[in-house]
Amino acid sequence: MADTSTFSAAMKTKFIGPIRDGLHSGKVLLFGTGPEGGDNTQANPEDFKGIQRSAEGIDFVGNDFRIPLKATRNQAVGFRSENETLPAPGNSTYTYLTEPLRYAYGLFNITGQLLKASESNEGAFKQAFKQEMEDTVLTSKIDFNRAAFGDGTGSFTAVATNASSSDTTVVVSTTINFRGGEIIDFTTSGGTVVSAAHTVTGINRTTKTLTISPALAANVTAGTHFPVRASSDSTTSVPNNSLNKEIQGLQSIVASSGALHGVNPTTYAFWKSYQAAVGGGITDTVLRNAVDGIGFEAGADTSGNDFVMITTRGIRANYAATLTSLKQFVNAEAQTLRGGFKALIFDDHPIFVDDQCPVGNVFGLNLKDFFWAELADWDWMDQDGDVLKWESRKDRYVAILYKYCQLGVTRRNTHFRLTGVTDTDR
Repeated sequence: MADTSTFSAAMKTKFIGPIRDGLHSGKVLLFGTGPEGGDNTQANPEDFKGIQRSAEGIDFVGNDFRIPLKATRNQAVGFRSENETLPAPGNSTYTYLTEPLRYAYGLFNITGQLLKASESNEGAFKQAFKQEMEDTVLTSKIDFNRAAFGDGTGSFTAVATNASSSDTTVVVSTTINFRGGEIIDFTTSGGTVVSAAHTVTGINRTTKTLTISPALAANVTAGTHFPVRASSDSTTSVPNNSLNKEIQGLQSIVASSGALHGVNPTTYAFWKSYQAAVGGGITDTVLRNAVDGIGFEAGADTSGNDFVMITTRGIRANYAATLTSLKQFVNAEAQTLRGGFKALIFDDHPIFVDDQCPVGNVFGLNLKDFFWAELADWDWMDQDGDVLKWESRKDRYVAILYKYCQLGVTRRNTHFRLTGVTDTDR
């Protein structure tokens, strides 16, 4: 049998770089989280940089990040007549942004037979591992990106129609977060698993129906239950899933209510985003009102590619159709930005498409106010010295990718969310 330390060394030196590149590329919310010194950190000011990773000003207290936040400005200013009493001295007040880090993992196994077959040369080694790693990286990226659009609960979607025990189909609100093969638990927000470890074997995007195996072990109820990412060994009595363990996502960050990072807008009125229900198609006027709204309320600089919009294919297509008569102008056509992203341009702001953006939504994000708090970028779990870990009583070895991080903002009022926009329902 080939020495696993040889493979472990190659995985650390030859594969982790391309794996990180793959996990950071192609998704607007993930782009920019690569190692410092990478291509995206050397972007010119006018280029799209994504969400830059930086530990500057971020303290880690235990497993939480902590950032000071100015809550109120000193208001001891004003005009007086000659020889009048001056304003009473004042000062700014501060609080802290804090949020627990979250821990993401991706695992795959390699059989002893594959290891044996690959011991002859490095090329064979690469081929033996290529498919497993590519599958793990792609699945991890899709799942991580879904979480970045979510609300921290881990919910893929909502159950839309009651389903009974022994049913093998479940109607959901949207199927955008399913590609087939996902293992899911049906849970309550309180953490109760009502039916565990179902594999999604079919997806009907027209009727928004999931086919699952095995059949439901209990009734699931519309408005009460939802599916979350789970493990094949999850059970109702001993759950093994992502419920309430995921990073904060846009649905909880870009919101007009609800506490975030320990700060509540009922106490600090500025700590909320612009949110509006459109109830129709997107137009230049709707977008401009949203951009101008946050610019006025927050005094935000929305110039350049630091301010971006993210939406769905359907909304982009509908909006692009309104620009047909303007195609002689450069800002009406798709542009290619750093990172290979194609985007329509509105008032110098890129409009990106992401297939995991919630249906009927447009997010406007001031990316320089976002950050990734990272204790560890994607890496192999090898603290014990082994990337490949022997699985007890099995002729196979397990490799574990991990990332310790959290998505956050330093200003919440420099972003907008539009809902109820005419879209292609999925």
